[in-house]
Parts: sequence; C-alpha cells; structure tokens
Amino acid sequence: MNVGNQILHIRKEQQLTQEEFGRLFHVTRQTVSNWENEKSYPDLQTLIAISSQFEISLDTLLKEDSKMVRAMDKERILGTIKHEKSVIDFFTGAGTGITASCLFSPDSAVRTMAVIAGLVMTGIGWYKKSVYDKRVLDYIADDEEA
Repeated sequence: MNVGNQILHIRKEQQLTQEEFGRLFHVTRQTVSNWENEKSYPDLQTLIAISSQFEISLDTLLKEDSKMVRAMDKERILGTIKHEKSVIDFFTGAGTGITASCLFSPDSAVRTMAVIAGLVMTGIGWYKKSVYDKRVLDYIADDEEA
C-alpha cells in the first residue's frame, strides 16, 4: 500500500474529512487530496506528525511505497547539490572578484597577498566544481538505471 492509500485509509478509519485531516497537519484540503491521489507527498515532518498522531510507525507508512521513498531521496540529494552549487559560486565569484579588483590597485605586498588569496579561492571553486560535476553525472546515471 502506498503512502496516499495509507493516508486515505487512516483518514477514513478516523472518520475525518480531508479538511479536518488537513487542519490537524496545517495543510489545505487540496493538499490532502493531492497526497491521497499521489500528485504530491507529505514532507518528512508531516509524515512524522501523522505517525505520532495516529500511532502508526513510519515504517508502516513508508516501507511499501518505494516511489515515495525515491522521491524523498531525490529531494534530499537535489538539496545537497544546490547547496554545493552555492559554495562553488561563492568561491569562484569571490576569488575572481578579489583578483580582478587587484588589477587596479598599486603594487604592494597587500595586493600580492590579495591576488594569491583570490587565485586560491578561484582554484578551490574550480576543484569543487569538478567534484560537483562528477557527482551530478553519477546521480543522473543512477537515476536512469532506476
């Protein structure tokens, strides 16, 4: 039984309307309908709240719905990838900015240190980008196999 069917079963067993069920978990009736029809899934915190409210183990809610587990894994991985992309953008952007800004300043030890720091930051960004690209390609390859 998938999560949507589990939610529908729990709701009917408790004799709750979609609106009443939604109110318990601070979502709309439409959201509950989307869960039951597998158009979307509850987030992990909501699943934990449902589990606690109706004393049903998360294992019971999730175990048989491999599609939902894959969707949650995908969201988690995409969140990690987006975070990594932000770090890469910071290092390459800041490093490039520091280096470029030094082009217009007079020769000094401070300028030399700033150029070195900027180049190191840019290098770190490029290295992280190569690791990031490999992870993204691996993720895409794994996703195509599934």
